[in-house]
Amino acid sequence: MPIPSLSEKDLEAYRNDLSNPEKSTGELFIKLNGLYQRFASNEQLLRDFEYVSALNSLESSYTSKKEHFNKEIVELKRQFKQLDNRIVAAEQKLRHGIPEDLLVMDKIIAEQESIVEDQEKLNNAETHIVEQVRKIDIEHGKELQKLEQQQNNRETPFKSKFSAFNEQIKNAEKGITLKVSRFSLLAIIGIPLIIDLFFGMIGLPTFSKSTNNIIFNHYLFLISLILVELFLADKIKNRISRMLSISYLKDSLNTLENLLTENERQLAKVESQHHVTLSEFVKKNGDALDY
Repeated sequence: MPIPSLSEKDLEAYRNDLSNPEKSTGELFIKLNGLYQRFASNEQLLRDFEYVSALNSLESSYTSKKEHFNKEIVELKRQFKQLDNRIVAAEQKLRHGIPEDLLVMDKIIAEQESIVEDQEKLNNAETHIVEQVRKIDIEHGKELQKLEQQQNNRETPFKSKFSAFNEQIKNAEKGITLKVSRFSLLAIIGIPLIIDLFFGMIGLPTFSKSTNNIIFNHYLFLISLILVELFLADKIKNRISRMLSISYLKDSLNTLENLLTENERQLAKVESQHHVTLSEFVKKNGDALDY
C-alpha cells in the first residue's frame, strides 16, 4: 500500500502529541519514524516531478526544433519540384534541336545557368538542413543521457539520506532508553534510601535498636522499595523518559519541518521552470506513482 505524503497538518498533529503527557515516548518515536517515511514520499514525488518535467520540456524543445526543420524540408521539396519542372521545360525547348534565333538561344542558356545555380543553392540548403537535424538528434541524445545520469546520481544519496535518518532515530531512542534505565534505577532506589535515612536520623524506635540483621535494620527501606516499584516505577520511568526525549523529538520535528519547507520550495521551482503544476503532473501520472 502506498505511503501517503507528509503535510503540514501531520507536523501540527505531532506537535500536539509532544504536548500531550499521555503519549508515551515509545509511541512518539514510532510516529516520528513514520513521519520521516512519509516525507520520503514527498522527496520521491519531487524527484519524479523534476525528472518527468525536465524530460517533457526536453522532448517538447526537440519536437519544436524538428518541426521547424521539417517545414523547411517540405519547402525545399517544393522548390526542388519547381526546379524539376524548369528542367523539363528547358529540355522540351531543345527537343527539336538548337533554335536558330540567337535571342531565344540566349534565353535558354540563361535559364540553364539559372537552373544550375538554383540547384546548387538547393543542394547546399539540403546539406545544411540535414547537418542541422543531425546536430539536433545528437544534442537531444546527449541531453537525454545527461538527464538519465542525473536521475541515477540522485538515487543513491536519496536512499542513504533516509537510511541515515532512520539510523539516527534508532540510535537516539536506544541512547535515551539506556539513560532512562540508569536514572530510573537511581530514582527507584534513591527514594526508599532517602526515606530510610530520614527516619533513621529522626531516631525512629525501630532503628534505635541495633541488630545484626540488615533486613530488620532497614525494613523501612525494603518496604519503600517494594511500594515504589509497585506504584511509582512506571510513572518515574515515563517522566524521566519524557524529560530526556522531548528535546530530541522537538529538534527532529523542526528539522523535518525545514525539510518539508525546502521540498515545497523545490516543487514550486520546478512548476515555474517547466510551466506545469504539481496537480497536473499527479493527475496525468497518478497511476504510475507507486508511493
